[in-house]
Amino acid sequence: MPENNSFNFKKWVSHHITSVAAYGGLVVCLIVFSVVPPFFGESLWSAEKFSALMANVIVTALLSVGAVFVYSLGHMDISIGAQVRVYALLMVLLGNATGSLLPGILVSLAIALLVAVINGSAGQLLKIFPIIPSLVFMMVFQGISGIVYTNLNTRSIFLKTIDYRIFKEPWLMIVALVIETLVVSYLFYYTKIGKNSRAIGANEVSAEQNGVDLLKYKVLPYVILSVCVVLASVFQMGYTGAASDATGTGFEMNVMVALILGGMPLAGGMKSRISCAIIGSFTYSLLAVGLPIMGVPNNATFIIKAILFIVVVLITCRKKYGTLPR
Repeated sequence: MPENNSFNFKKWVSHHITSVAAYGGLVVCLIVFSVVPPFFGESLWSAEKFSALMANVIVTALLSVGAVFVYSLGHMDISIGAQVRVYALLMVLLGNATGSLLPGILVSLAIALLVAVINGSAGQLLKIFPIIPSLVFMMVFQGISGIVYTNLNTRSIFLKTIDYRIFKEPWLMIVALVIETLVVSYLFYYTKIGKNSRAIGANEVSAEQNGVDLLKYKVLPYVILSVCVVLASVFQMGYTGAASDATGTGFEMNVMVALILGGMPLAGGMKSRISCAIIGSFTYSLLAVGLPIMGVPNNATFIIKAILFIVVVLITCRKKYGTLPR
């Protein structure tokens, strides 16, 4: 009997349902927010709104691209929002004291690398859930920033002598995101760091039996994320030229939602992709910027995002024994 080589569209969609949902969601958002807002007197693609869109995209995307490494392990870092808050604070304080952002960036990078090593190794060495160390750091960083702002008797501080207007330029945001994406993509797809991270996420026992150093390749993904967190902190602080006690609030959830909207499997493994971070970040930011233009109240936008999040989870993350992989 001759072999049937005809294209089975239904089977292809079933096999690529994650990508179909992620790219389809982005396309729908682009169409809706390009067509509808002009009826409300504003265009999403005006210079002002495009700048706001890029400002919304850049931090989430920079964080999400780095987080793909950690999520590919099947892990999650919930301290990144609190880290951004402290690093932005350091950059402003040291920037005002020295007249340069470099000292604050270097100090933040040193702290971030230390946190990354502890976050990545504690779970393996202490035999605890990997999310626990990041939960501890989240509370520590929140406490530190709270003490500083209390002692300064203010809720926000501003750069005084440094011109930060360059960080508002959409072209710089795009260049930074492209460079980070290219570097991280190379590490993720063409080096042992990415390959072993995905192998651990797919089956940790099998990866170890095949000679993968679990401790080493659980730490390195966090190290890569730490560099991305510092870079995101620079743009978060630079866009407003300030740091406040609310800086970074909810960023860890924004990253998780963006990755899910982009089709990232929370269990990690071989289906993890850098494109999930880019697609998800733009979809999430289009919702954040586009819905208010259409007159949707802020509280309602959270509800809409939550509904879309649940729908995407149900479509892309269903497993035989439950909805979420882990």
